[in-house]
Amino acid sequence: MSAAVCCRCERLTFAPVAVRYVERVSGPGWTLHACPDCAPHLAPGPLPDETARPTRG
Repeated sequence: MSAAVCCRCERLTFAPVAVRYVERVSGPGWTLHACPDCAPHLAPGPLPDETARPTRG
């Protein structure tokens, strides 16, 4: 994975940890990343693999 900005301390990290997936009403969502130091302090949210696609009924 490439570098990302930590969502908590806002510093650039070259070892990002995915901590949450943010849904959007239209279009794809995005993943928030944290640095290894901040990740343990954030509550885990749904990640892309943990979200269910809407079912047609």
